[in-house]
Amino acid sequence: MDQELSAEAFYEHGMVARRASRDGEAFTHFARALSLIPRHGPSCAELKAMSAECLAKASVVNDPTARISLLARAIEMDPLNKGARKEQDRLLTERKIGPDLTKMCFIFYDEQRAREIHGEAYRRAVEFVTIAGIPGDLLEFGVLGGWSARLFCEIMRDAFNLNNIHLFDSFDGLPNYDSAVDRESYEIGGRNIWDNKMRFPPEFLSQFGQQPHQWHIRDRLAEIIRPERIAVHVGYYSETLKEPLNTKAAIVHLDCDLYQSTAEVLWGLFDQDALQDGCVLLFDDWNCNKANPNFGERRAFREFLEGQTRFSSSSWFTYGYNAAAFLLHDTTLSVKSEENGDSR
Repeated sequence: MDQELSAEAFYEHGMVARRASRDGEAFTHFARALSLIPRHGPSCAELKAMSAECLAKASVVNDPTARISLLARAIEMDPLNKGARKEQDRLLTERKIGPDLTKMCFIFYDEQRAREIHGEAYRRAVEFVTIAGIPGDLLEFGVLGGWSARLFCEIMRDAFNLNNIHLFDSFDGLPNYDSAVDRESYEIGGRNIWDNKMRFPPEFLSQFGQQPHQWHIRDRLAEIIRPERIAVHVGYYSETLKEPLNTKAAIVHLDCDLYQSTAEVLWGLFDQDALQDGCVLLFDDWNCNKANPNFGERRAFREFLEGQTRFSSSSWFTYGYNAAAFLLHDTTLSVKSEENGDSR
């Protein structure tokens, strides 16, 4: 491995920043080291020391919001920091700021069951990319109220995965059904189950304050991981995926509902060279449209695999009644001995 891409090199860069009191920069380098080697010893030790410093700073700050933010950073850098967890739990319990959209489960009839099922699936995905050393960010397409994004942030924090999360959504419902595949599908052409195109009514959103609800979501998630790790991309995928991402995806959560939107995501990430070997694809709506492969996410993924030669996939597991996980494989990579004609 190139030394500049090694965990040790990122650790050394982090220490240079740490000695210069640039702790934000140091965190970024240590996080990169951990993405290459899980729980990289020297980086973990420095992050634990930084966590203790954050806890000490929080103890002398009077503003509850600032204290919660410092405590979130302390827990993020040391998930086992019990003092920080206890104090943050107390402050969050005492705080009175109204309802939290990210804690509201809108799709499932049993929120506890949904949290158990989806939480375990998300945890398996995060643990895989963390332990397998797949550096990259988590990209979610279809945020709604931020319920699944919250789960991801909590799991990333507790699994000590310090990569970023990108949230893609129009935050104004589904796009027009431009594809005949969607218009003729069971869910739209038949049942029309999204007659309001999944838009939140203004009177409902008013209870979360005056700011657009995507920033309410960001602010609530920033109580779990630092806001610098949360990127919000507002707009339809056909628009937002034209902007350079400048990252690799370790996990892609596709809660896209539509064939058209799923295809836009897959091809958009492919064109940006954001996909990589070992990337996990989580399809939340895999069994929509009676699980018929001629519609929805199933068709979009099949056409994507057939339409390019770089990536193949393996089915990994299914979860709940509607979702499925896949692993991507970069077929252009090969063992050097095979390139030299030795297949041993």
